[in-house]
Amino acid sequence: MSVNTTQLDDELRAAERALEAATERRRAAERNLWATVSRSGRVEVSSEQVVQARADLADADRARSEAEALAQGLRTRLREAHEREQRLMAVTDMGIARNEARRQPVANAGVRKAPLEQAGKPRRSLLDRLLGR
Repeated sequence: MSVNTTQLDDELRAAERALEAATERRRAAERNLWATVSRSGRVEVSSEQVVQARADLADADRARSEAEALAQGLRTRLREAHEREQRLMAVTDMGIARNEARRQPVANAGVRKAPLEQAGKPRRSLLDRLLGR
């Protein structure tokens, strides 16, 4: 089943929004980890909090990687769909041109002009030529 480019474009925009959200989530997890680690030297911070912050960062990295892979796959599919459309348009144009070329001789076959009419000079009758008119 073929998916049209509009659907792919909509899916790509949604995937890119998800990628932006995952990137922001990763930044927030990274800031939280750095804040937790920097507080651990001055304030009593449990090692579980640091481990949890690292796990959150790893989860955010995984989510961002998945979103990036999805967006990249959709970009590839969209590019391929555009290429298919271009090829289809080219084939259609060639078919139309071929049909027009076939019809051209058929359309002109019924209308034949006399050789002198083709030259553009009116043909004079024999009487007109003899009388010099």
